[in-house]
Amino acid sequence: MNGVRDKFPVLAKILDSFSGADNSDEQQKNSSEVSPEIDLSGVTDFDACGCQLLALFIRKLNQGGFTARLINLSDTFKSKIHSLGFDRELNLIR
Repeated sequence: MNGVRDKFPVLAKILDSFSGADNSDEQQKNSSEVSPEIDLSGVTDFDACGCQLLALFIRKLNQGGFTARLINLSDTFKSKIHSLGFDRELNLIR
């Protein structure tokens, strides 16, 4: 849990710079046209805290008007995400 608390502000700051800190109409329009992909092909394992950090990252993207997609996610990881209870947060509803 401490790792998530320590690492999430760094990710949030990066996302803020990516999406722009303002919520102007133009920024909202542009963000609705962008669908970031999170490539998990290099991920070999993760635990509940890693899953939580990923869920918070995606939630922050959603708050910025983006709809992220997880790609290259093995069935084993999908099953693990489901068993940890993060499938809804990670848009992996079966």
